[in-house]
Amino acid sequence: MKKIFEWLIAIIIALALLFIVRTFLFIGYIVDGESMEPTFHDEDRLIVNKLVKNIGQINNGDVIVFHANKEADFIKRVIGLPGDTVEMKNNKLYINGTHVNERYLNNDIKTDDFSTRTIQGSKSDVIPNGE
Repeated sequence: MKKIFEWLIAIIIALALLFIVRTFLFIGYIVDGESMEPTFHDEDRLIVNKLVKNIGQINNGDVIVFHANKEADFIKRVIGLPGDTVEMKNNKLYINGTHVNERYLNNDIKTDDFSTRTIQGSKSDVIPNGE
């Protein structure tokens, strides 16, 4: 009976630790789609650090995971912060009018032109606070 009780306590502790780790520290994701290639490929498995959003600052070039809606999370690279202007022209990214070398991109893949104003129907030329 003592052995069963010890195993039961060990299982409860392990489940509690798993809950704490998954809730507050890390979570696993599976990449769904090809939009992040060549950095991440479809069905790649990731472990995401959940603490960074609470103790760090998001910067241009960071890769983040965010809730797109109740059913889906997206993984994307940050290319603009509040107050920035963003423009993709002739397959080149410009932030605040300065060309950004995207060394992680495959130059054979062509990207449609866009600007801060054309993204998601924005009414401004700059990225608003909180976006």
